[in-house]
Order: sequence, then C-alpha cells, then structure tokens
Amino acid sequence: MEDKVIYKIALATSILGLLGMVFSADQIDPREIKIKDINRGMMDEDVSLEGVVQNVKKSSQSNTYFLDIMDGTGKISLIIFDSNVVDLQNSNISMSSLLNRRVKVTAKVSEYKGKMELILNSASSLKLLV
Repeated sequence: MEDKVIYKIALATSILGLLGMVFSADQIDPREIKIKDINRGMMDEDVSLEGVVQNVKKSSQSNTYFLDIMDGTGKISLIIFDSNVVDLQNSNISMSSLLNRRVKVTAKVSEYKGKMELILNSASSLKLLV
C-alpha cells in the first residue's frame, strides 16, 4: 500500500474514534463504590455511591453544605457548593430534609486537610432513595 492510502485510513479511523468518544461520553456511568474503597488513587475521579445522610452542616461563611454520608462500610463528607444548593432548592429539596434520608450521589473524589471527601457534580447528581 502507498503511504497516502495508509495515512488516509489512519486519519479516518482517528476521526471516527474521536467522534465516538465525544458522543458516548455522556453514556459512561461512574463506577459504583463503597466508602471504604475510596482512596487517593481516585483523586478527581467521578464515583457513585449510596448511603444515609447522618449530618447536615452549613458553612458559616457561605451557602456551602457539608453532608456526612454513611454506607455501612464507612463515613465520608459530601460537599455541596452554593450553585448546587440553589438548584436543589429549586427542585424542592431542602438541605435539612436530607437528614436521615438514603441518597445516591455521583461526585468527584477530593482531599481536604488529609481527609477524603466528595464534591457533588450537579444537583441532578443527588437522588433521594426510598
């Protein structure tokens, strides 16, 4: 085969692969994990977990909320920043109503002062379970 033909085939394959990744990116679900399995190797990774909200605290300096979530294997803080708080409240979910509720969250793994925590991706990333 000539170099031009090989180049065109490689270019077409690369473009199709990139387009496939772009269109399927929204379809990829974050992996479901247990709290005990969260570690520093997961930093900035989106994960999904289910647990019960044990505590709801509001920051004294902003409209940020800190939820302690337990799943039977451990406890972790979920951080909900102001924009997501407003979106949740617009969806008729008050922060205080989350206390003792079972939730499913998709969040980004982070670390603050040596402790692992989760940062809520968006208001739609928090689901109330029955």
